[in-house]
This record gives sequence, structure tokens and C-alpha cells, in this order.
Amino acid sequence: MAHLTYNCDACRTSIPPLNPRVHCLDPACPDYDLCANCALGERATPPHAPGHRTKVFRTAGGGGVAMAEGRWYVHASAAAPPPMYDYGVTPPPQGSVAPVAPPPLPNRRTSSTANANARSLSQGQGQSQGPISPTQSSPLTGWQPFFNADSSPSPMFITLMNDIFTYLDPTNLGNLVPETFSRFLDDMGYLPHENAWKVGLNATFGLSAESNADKSLKNAFDLFSIDHILLQRQQPAHVDPTGLSAQFSRVLGSAFKPSMLGSSAATTAGPMPAITRAGFIEIARVEALSDPSREWGNFSRMLRKYGLPRYRGWGDLPRSVLPDVPDAAMLQRVAGVNAFAQRKGQEALDAAIVESQIRARGNQAAIDLISDTRRVEYRYI
Repeated sequence: MAHLTYNCDACRTSIPPLNPRVHCLDPACPDYDLCANCALGERATPPHAPGHRTKVFRTAGGGGVAMAEGRWYVHASAAAPPPMYDYGVTPPPQGSVAPVAPPPLPNRRTSSTANANARSLSQGQGQSQGPISPTQSSPLTGWQPFFNADSSPSPMFITLMNDIFTYLDPTNLGNLVPETFSRFLDDMGYLPHENAWKVGLNATFGLSAESNADKSLKNAFDLFSIDHILLQRQQPAHVDPTGLSAQFSRVLGSAFKPSMLGSSAATTAGPMPAITRAGFIEIARVEALSDPSREWGNFSRMLRKYGLPRYRGWGDLPRSVLPDVPDAAMLQRVAGVNAFAQRKGQEALDAAIVESQIRARGNQAAIDLISDTRRVEYRYI
């Protein structure tokens, strides 16, 4: 009899039995569970709310593994997460007024495949919020600071990022698929090794380059608590880059089945992270406050490339719109995330080394068993 496992009610993926699981205790959420990534990223679906009383299991259980209880947990008692701003929906802090509604933007030539893919896959997944159109009594007529004194985004920054998002999302899907977000990073001047999606763009047996890249980008979004939704990538079968299928097929002929290698011949499609409008503004805020001098150059380059109508006649982007020095709190946040990622990466590397050593010993033991090599000693008396 197969053992049941738990599923995350936010990202709809199975929670490995040995991984942590967060279970909601509120009467409004009967049988509601979250994986560690969604719980830490504060991503949930109704009726769950951040203030609900929950219980953490150190191991989720299921699949023949017993669950291990952790501690009772109420969100309000935890350390305060990074501030979340309701970008463009409510006025920003310090009594500022919300930015003006963006004017119609020119159509942008986008990848028809990516957009069609997102349109078809977002059905039933719950599309993210569409273009935000707040009102303001006094329209912006020139460049203003991007951030308030408390490092919260100013009306100028929110307006600019809303315009850029609308430009990248001409069909108003409310989210950007990884290919579109990756092109935006290219337009900003980021190098390939600074682009999480491109870093993971390598095919393996049973998993396409795009699916591997999706995993890499989702991990980056999770680490920084960037708001996104998960779509299902649709893609054709790909050629096995390892050559294992061809080698086994030549040896076994018609008796070969791809399942012998523990994977399907067709590409395995995983969750595709699509960044929302709020997530897009937040990740830009993180970058701008971490390295304002570099981001001034990146924004200047992007504005020249996109030619957004609102900013025509405003002149070049002045350096004064961004802080003179990096924000100390943001640098601390980034350093903490990087340290956590390095620690998890080292743990994964150590586990892989141990696994390879065990496999090598097993292979050597098998060779010893079938080598038929014996040591014979002759003694003459």
C-alpha cells in the first residue's frame, strides 16, 4: 500500500517527508499545510492569513516517515519580516500621494510563445493583480527622488516601475514569465552570471534547460521573499544531453525503456515562477538600495532603450534620484540571504560528495565480486 504525502496548499507541490511542514490550526483553514519555502516567503492562499495560529513539524511525515513535531507558532510573535509596501494601491508612507495613472504605452514585440504559454497556463492558477492605476492630484512633471527618508519607495519610483512593468506586459497578464524577466535584466545591463535564470539554463537527462533555469530563479525569489506565482511550463520533449538513452538503446535494442533510467523520455515540466507587479517593484528596490551608483547607470541605459512616453523631454536621469550610498539595512539583508544560500549550497555539495563516494565504493565492490581474481600460493615440502 502506497504511503500518502502532504502537499503545500500554496505552491501545490508535494512536501518531502523529511522536510519541514507548517500546519494551520485556525478553524477557517481545515487541513491546510505549507512547505517551508512558502511559509518563509509568506505566500499563502485564502482562507489562510498571516495571523493564524500554526504548528511547525520538523519533518512533514508521510511516505512511511513519521512526523516530528516542532513548536506552536503565531506569526505576530516572529521576527518582523522585511517591510512590504502596497505598491501603487495605497499611498506610500510619509503622507506622499500615489503616482498618476500611466498613459497608454506603445506595443512591444514580445515572444509570442512565452506570452501564449503564460495565458494558457494562468487559467485556474489565479492571475496576479493587473496594472495598477492610482490617482494623484498633482502629476509628475520631472525627475524626483526614488526613495523616501525611510528607504520606502517614493511615488516617482512606483510610477516608473509600474510603467516599465506595463511595457514588459503589454497583454496585461499581471506577471512576467522568466524569459521576459531575464530579457529585462539584459536590458538593464546585468551580466549572465548575475542573472539567476541564465545561470541555471543547462539541460540534464529528463529535465530541460528551461526547467532547470526555472528552479534557479524560483530559489532566488524565495530567498528574497519576492512575490511571484507558479505556472506550469509547457514544452516539447527534448533530446537527452547526456547520451545515456542512445547508449542503452544501442545495447538493448527494442527492450530498452526510458523508465529504466528512472526518468521519462519526455521533458519533465516543473513550476515556472512568474514575478508579479509587486514583486517586480520590490526586487528593483532591493537592487537600487544595495548599489545605487550602479543602478543609476542601469536605469539610464534601460530608459534610453525603452523610450517610455512619460519621460520624453525630462532629460537624462540625474544621479540625485538615488541615495548617495547603499542602504545599510538592505546591505545587511542581502548579506544574510547570501550567507544562508552559501551554507545551503555547501550542505548540498557535501551531500553530493558523500553520495559519490558511496557510489564509487559500491562500484568497486561489484568489480571485486565479478573479477574472478584469486591469489594462489604453492608451498613445497
